[in-house]
Amino acid sequence: MDLLSFDAEPLFFDSPPTDEVAQLLEKAAQNYGNEQAETDLQRAYHLAPDHLMVLVALFRHYVYQQRFLEALAISQQAREVIRQSLDLPHDWRNLSEAYLSGGDKSMVMVRCYLFCLKGEAYLYARLGELEKATAILEKIIEIDGQDHLGAVALLAVVNGQEHMQTSL
Repeated sequence: MDLLSFDAEPLFFDSPPTDEVAQLLEKAAQNYGNEQAETDLQRAYHLAPDHLMVLVALFRHYVYQQRFLEALAISQQAREVIRQSLDLPHDWRNLSEAYLSGGDKSMVMVRCYLFCLKGEAYLYARLGELEKATAILEKIIEIDGQDHLGAVALLAVVNGQEHMQTSL
């Protein structure tokens, strides 16, 4: 499966949010670093809770604020939106390269789904849940044999953390 295939298919942000939501996202970007940014993001989320632009913006905000549990919940919500649009299995452990590349699935959305998983692995690692992080990264590596998504390097970091914890 070529995860770098960019055929003429729509991106997740090709369905623009309403003008009000777009303005709130812009204001949040301009106000990054103060409380108004989160207020704007929360208002955008209230207006468009399943729009991927809103979810990605909120995810990034929480990650940059090191609010990892909240970021994890938003990533899982974004992944669920994508899962439904691609008719993927409920459990990511049941994914395979053959399943993801079969049919008329948007590779852009498949990549976005896998990036959500990779983000969740990162967050689990930051939260000290290394087994969960490892399981997710191993699944991504199984699917992305050419490592276009960079899961191998993140797994090496996670494995280094596991080694540090067991040697203490």
